[in-house]
Amino acid sequence: MKGESLKDYASRLFKATKLPDDYNLLGVSFGGMIAAEFAKIKQPRNLFLVSTVSNSSEMPLQFRFGKLIPLHKITPTFLLKSANFITYYLFGVKTQEDKQLLSQILKDTDPDFLRWAMNAMLHWNNTVKQGIKIHGSKDRMLPAKGKIDYLVDQGGHFMIVNKADEIQAIVQSILRNH
Repeated sequence: MKGESLKDYASRLFKATKLPDDYNLLGVSFGGMIAAEFAKIKQPRNLFLVSTVSNSSEMPLQFRFGKLIPLHKITPTFLLKSANFITYYLFGVKTQEDKQLLSQILKDTDPDFLRWAMNAMLHWNNTVKQGIKIHGSKDRMLPAKGKIDYLVDQGGHFMIVNKADEIQAIVQSILRNH
């Protein structure tokens, strides 16, 4: 994984995954970028991209700046993995329950994988615009950019958890009509 591009990582994951010929795919955040790479290998019936970008041109300015000054490589691990007011703000979590879940997710994330993923995301070079984009109007981590098919009112980056019913309704509606 070290030094591996997001595209190569996704290709390796894809080869290890036994997908049926006819499949739907949903990716969230970093997983949405991986899903976009999967779709370039084998096109799904529907590609749902939630709280993510569909191509590298939609990356926010601060991420592009991160290529020039790679702070993620020198930031102490405990800062990357700690839940605090900054992570709560970026992820859009407000309730105690969501804060505890985000804290546990960060705690359980392998620090080497986290650094690699941040670097791979910063250097992702994808120009293909595809998928059904479902994005929150209040996403501070990866703000809505480009064509958004479904904008979830007041949805933050953590909306897959705290706006799950709305996202499920959107996905089910699309699946029923396709």
